[in-house]
Amino acid sequence: MSDFLVPEKSTWADFFIRHFGSGRLDQDHLRPLKGVSFGTVRRRLYFYGRSFWDAEVRLASTGHAWSEREGRRPHWHEGVLYLPETFESQGAVPGGEVYRAALAHALCHLKYGLPLVQSGLDAWTRRVVETVEDARVEALALRTWPGLLRLWQGLHTITPAARNSAGHYLERLARALLDSTYEDEDEWIRQGKSLFGSMPLDQEDFSVRVGRALAQSFRTKKIPVRIQSDQVLLTYRDDNRQCWAAHSEGNGTAGPVSRKVVRNRRFKFFGLNFKVVDESDNPSAKQFSLLAALFNFKLDIGVSVEDKDTDALGVYRYPEWDYKGQIERPSWVRILEKLPKSGDSQWVDDIIAEHKPLISRMRFVLDALQPAENQRLRKLEEGDEMDLNAAIRAYCDIRMGIPPDTRIMMRTLRQERDIAVLVLLDLSRSTNEKVPGQSHSILHLTQQACVLLADAIGKVGDPFAIHGFCSDSRHNVSYYCFKNFDQPYDQLAKARLAGMQGQLSTRMGAAIRHATTHLEWQKKGRKLLILLTDGEPADVDVRDRKYLRYDTRKAVEDAVREGVQVYCLTLDPRADQYVSTIFGARNYLVVDHVARLPEKLPLLYAGLTRS
Repeated sequence: MSDFLVPEKSTWADFFIRHFGSGRLDQDHLRPLKGVSFGTVRRRLYFYGRSFWDAEVRLASTGHAWSEREGRRPHWHEGVLYLPETFESQGAVPGGEVYRAALAHALCHLKYGLPLVQSGLDAWTRRVVETVEDARVEALALRTWPGLLRLWQGLHTITPAARNSAGHYLERLARALLDSTYEDEDEWIRQGKSLFGSMPLDQEDFSVRVGRALAQSFRTKKIPVRIQSDQVLLTYRDDNRQCWAAHSEGNGTAGPVSRKVVRNRRFKFFGLNFKVVDESDNPSAKQFSLLAALFNFKLDIGVSVEDKDTDALGVYRYPEWDYKGQIERPSWVRILEKLPKSGDSQWVDDIIAEHKPLISRMRFVLDALQPAENQRLRKLEEGDEMDLNAAIRAYCDIRMGIPPDTRIMMRTLRQERDIAVLVLLDLSRSTNEKVPGQSHSILHLTQQACVLLADAIGKVGDPFAIHGFCSDSRHNVSYYCFKNFDQPYDQLAKARLAGMQGQLSTRMGAAIRHATTHLEWQKKGRKLLILLTDGEPADVDVRDRKYLRYDTRKAVEDAVREGVQVYCLTLDPRADQYVSTIFGARNYLVVDHVARLPEKLPLLYAGLTRS
């Protein structure tokens, strides 16, 4: 029994995984990481990629609970660039600049990378080829952006005094190929610099030819090679998986979503059989699932078969905030984007006819939102066309000996509204309840409000989307797109609004994160997310009422950091107890008279989008 005593510095999680689970939960994954966090620089990195590299890059964090191999190195996966959750300062380079160096290097592969043919190459040769390819794409980038050299140089700290291992030789080679001022007397390093400058960098098989020659000559040194440990330990460089996949598996940009294979894993605990749904290839995520099965038996309600998500158009994974441990659990919630059911579109036309007096009253408000006529700016030194009247006055001044006004050009300024609006609807089971004193349900009023809002936005001309969500544990958060930004508001969209259904629970934080992702794809100056709900966040696998409240607040904070304004319209009369904590004191409205919801929602949109 002494083997079952918990050590002083151990955790209960580690104890149960070691004795009753499969594998050990590394305590380093539970400690808060130091350095600059990904969330604080994500928006800046996104605009850096757009402005300097003209690249729309989808960025994501590997999270805290990834393995050492996946979590500490950047990597491309299905068109998404994953960066570590934190970067510490490295020498004189602060953590935020390490993120910029990593993004710049990854974009070098995207812009200058060539497919590498791995047939006939052993593991060591592939490692040398990758080092040469990294140096090649960086050298091409330095022709356009020479300032990157100082940034990358600060992250190469290897010296010739390092011990003679294969990995250190690769790091010395990487520094020598980047920095022409670096001096290294080793013959192999000199050979690498000579071969690197002997051929055009844009030659198709450049890296393979140079890498193969260097790998062959390195074998004469009689230094043992350990593939797992002998590698270039430069944290800003990605793992080059996309270089080889580009030839054998496509370009690695198959899309933002991949369908995960769901497996059922079984284990025993005190003689009882437990089944855990394993949806991740991440070892740490599997171990978290084991703990969840031990201490929260309702966690996997609703997910037990492999074909549970066969009707999903896409599967997304998002983190979730644990306020007690003050950590963000990576890939913790699964979003299933589904096709909504259709109803009778005639029902939508009937709503428009029923609320015709309300639409007439809102006409003046909506007219004020529409952009004004094109304005003509005069008295400009540079413009699109000449202002004839100003030119005549300037000529008259010249003839009279008076210094003329040189501002004789004009420009026509087109007035446009630069905003995208997404309406997110809570479609939980509670929306089926009747409104007190009315025959309509909350869901019916929600449908009416959406119809009137869509009609109002359509008249103004803003791009908009209407989405809804419900949940059945963290494994099944259903997300419905009744109308997307790129879809017209036609009979199909109206039929989907008519087929709206209320069911299951309300995992609000995950839905806000997914809605934020949809808004991030819109190239608009302002992005507005309006959440319509009838209650607080709740789900079947969560007993602590504060847990999802704090997670939703964290999701709202992340959305605001990404430039998305989040506003909540709640129908819960008790919402004052929690809604201000989640959304902020000025970012919510409690509708006291639920029957007035169809009128409130369009007017709220008008107030929030008024310039």
